[in-house]
Amino acid sequence: MAEPTPLDLTQPWWEKHPDQGFVLPRCDSCQRFHFYPQPACPHCGHANCQAAPASGRGEVYTFSIVHRAPSPAFAADVPYAVVVVKTDEGPHLMSRLLQVDMAHIHIGMRVQVAWGLLPSHPHGPVFIPEEAV
Repeated sequence: MAEPTPLDLTQPWWEKHPDQGFVLPRCDSCQRFHFYPQPACPHCGHANCQAAPASGRGEVYTFSIVHRAPSPAFAADVPYAVVVVKTDEGPHLMSRLLQVDMAHIHIGMRVQVAWGLLPSHPHGPVFIPEEAV
């Protein structure tokens, strides 16, 4: 699987990961976090948003266990968990959940961000259970 190509709007997101910790876009005006990087704040419409440090923690909002690879690039990974994580800062992110028994995944499960655990996507954030740390 190819690495993502950053756009001007998303460049600060990729530059901050993983060397400077987990970041989310935050509005300079209303100070609210949001995700994905956008040209204006979805909460107040202000045009100045910056990548700001975030906890990297949250909870599983919903999940799916993938048993059938959508393409040959994922064949070695099945079964794997795709999750939507509600971050402690509020925004929801879709990612992979690793280092967990699939039978133990549940809505509300506490998770935290991790880096470099997917060889096919070494710079992308994934999540692991908090107790795995």
